[in-house]
Amino acid sequence: MKTVILSIFFTVALQAQPVNYIGMNKQDIIKTMQKNNPSFDLDEGAVNTTFNYIKFVDKYNEETYLFFLDNNNVCTHTKLMSDYSNLKIRTDELNKYYKKAGENKWVFVDKDKIFFVELKKEEWFFTIVVKRKT
Repeated sequence: MKTVILSIFFTVALQAQPVNYIGMNKQDIIKTMQKNNPSFDLDEGAVNTTFNYIKFVDKYNEETYLFFLDNNNVCTHTKLMSDYSNLKIRTDELNKYYKKAGENKWVFVDKDKIFFVELKKEEWFFTIVVKRKT
């Protein structure tokens, strides 16, 4: 019984870890988002002739998640735009999963690559941008 409980706890804890979408292809991003973030819906009505991206919007219309893609439909960076009502939750997540690297900045390593996370405060919303160090 103890092993089952630990196994369930470990699985839940792993699922709580953030997913690094940078380097994933378009179809894998869609599948992963639908599996790990069921409160977000794919917005296929989003059309932009300047940028190639995938857009997900949460069911409460408080958050929009953009995945910017290169010409091969591979994710180069992400941007989460959110209502200020989610600021504390998102900041706590950033502090929990990433190493602080300055005011509203974090860093993490995934598969021997360095990634930067930046929280930008706008007038009506905030954004969290994740990019690979170049």
